[in-house]
Amino acid sequence: MVFVSEHPVSITLVLLSVGIVLWIVGARRGSLITASLAPVCALAAIGVAIASWLIETPADQGLRTVRALVEAAEAGSIRAAKALLSADATIHMGSRDAPGDDRAHIERAFDSFAGRHRIEENSIWTIDARTLGDGLASVDITCRTRTASSLGTVPTQWTFEVARQSDGSWRIVRIIWRAVASERPSLKLL
Repeated sequence: MVFVSEHPVSITLVLLSVGIVLWIVGARRGSLITASLAPVCALAAIGVAIASWLIETPADQGLRTVRALVEAAEAGSIRAAKALLSADATIHMGSRDAPGDDRAHIERAFDSFAGRHRIEENSIWTIDARTLGDGLASVDITCRTRTASSLGTVPTQWTFEVARQSDGSWRIVRIIWRAVASERPSLKLL
């Protein structure tokens, strides 16, 4: 069901296309059975669309959490940004396999949003979420950001892993800073 709720448009379009083909073939051949399958496909397409709106997946929760983090960072709301981290959150430079730094380092980086790295302008270019498992999501995001310390707008690429906590809340457990201006980032930049 996760696949259906995370990919409703493509599934809906396939079902509608099959329904149209069945209706045309049935009408041309005079086959009532074939033509009568067209409304079944249409109803199935509607069902997929409704299911995608009713079912909330880990990817949906991950997306919501990462968007809240971006909004908090843009607003300079350090407390709100920190509240979205799990107690054992880590940050990794370049890839998931790179050694990670602990939450204290992430918090120091967040503190810089109130000063040296105050975000002056930010735009999200791409954002994509996927469910990794029950209670775990991965969100890829590409932004163009201008801060008080940058010489202009800088493209960055991130992956956030978001997990359901024991209290039912969703928190960021891993931040992967994949690239800054197409280069591997360094902790010195934070």
